[in-house]
Amino acid sequence: MLPSPPPTSTHIITLPTNESLTYHLRSLTDSSLDIQKWTAFCSSVFSYKGNPPPPSYFARHFYNDPRRDAALVRVLVQDEGEDEAIVSSVRIFRRTLTLGPGSDVDVASLEAGGIGEVCTSPNHQRRGLSKILLSDALKIMKHAGSGMSCSLLHASPDFRPVYAKVGGYECVTSCWSVVSVLLDQLTQERSGQYQYNGEEFSWKVRQAVFPQDTPQLYRLHQKYSEERLITIQRSEQYWNDYVRGELGDNLWVLTRIQGSRYKEDSSEIVAWMSIRKRGGRYQLCEFGFDKSESATLTIGQAMKHLLGVTIHQIGEQIGESADNGIGLHLPTIVLSDIQEDCNVNSCLDLSNAIEENDDGWMYVNFDERKPDVLELTRRNFGKIGHLIWPTDSF
Repeated sequence: MLPSPPPTSTHIITLPTNESLTYHLRSLTDSSLDIQKWTAFCSSVFSYKGNPPPPSYFARHFYNDPRRDAALVRVLVQDEGEDEAIVSSVRIFRRTLTLGPGSDVDVASLEAGGIGEVCTSPNHQRRGLSKILLSDALKIMKHAGSGMSCSLLHASPDFRPVYAKVGGYECVTSCWSVVSVLLDQLTQERSGQYQYNGEEFSWKVRQAVFPQDTPQLYRLHQKYSEERLITIQRSEQYWNDYVRGELGDNLWVLTRIQGSRYKEDSSEIVAWMSIRKRGGRYQLCEFGFDKSESATLTIGQAMKHLLGVTIHQIGEQIGESADNGIGLHLPTIVLSDIQEDCNVNSCLDLSNAIEENDDGWMYVNFDERKPDVLELTRRNFGKIGHLIWPTDSF
């Protein structure tokens, strides 16, 4: 078992002016006031951004996480009279990674520690505080009682050398592509009928409803992502709390039922989607498709129905009067599924897809007895794809 909370420590930093500053390293407590101070601090550090995250963003990340642990939020503080000020922070996220379809892997999943919400007050930067916190976090995760056999994080190019040097992290490639969405091929229709082998089916696009939709989404996500990729494993509670909290009303499901009269209580989810606009294009944050239904409803048709509604909801003009297409950044495995669809009825310009991979996810392995994500994603034969959905990012 991990010490609870992990031990505190004191660090003295000498500045070039020979002034010495003392910092105390500790965990957050379960006190709502302590967590409120931390979320306000994180928000203040990122206030320089054009659309800065408010304190509620960090509070949502924390409170909606079923595996949250205040003791795994490590902070450096300075005494300011009778009070103390948080000046640097790092959070360890407890996560489970699935290992995809590798037949030679004797375990189906790994316990991992995710590193996120790394930030330092501008007045205390360039003093090595983040390195102190990262080294401390690694010590906690490597502890035999942590249960974690590896760690992962996402870093921009400028910070990757730091994580490599301090923690031994190495990058993996997540395969993503950019395609053009043909806006004039989309409609905002939310329901309709179609026929297959002489039988009639009804379909409908609607917002996801929790917890009613959770069992279906949980099961389908296992099939579409967890059994095919190295990715974050989701429990039903994670769907109800974290996914629902992150996506809010921006998760849409495509349901269908056999027959001409649609009945909500007997419909089945066949696909789901969430997108966000980033710059001048969209990113697929969340997607899945019931591949067992591909004979009656193709993935291309599902994508078309869902994109029409989700893009229209964001405010994009679609339909015959729409202008040129717009870019969509999506996992290459989803693009490949659409390309393999022999009955494709797609709204995507598949002939001009461009590779645009994400090399920002980094891993370090602690336990040589357990499978190594880096090796699984790099080997010549039986290589397993890696994908952390943006919904699960930290």
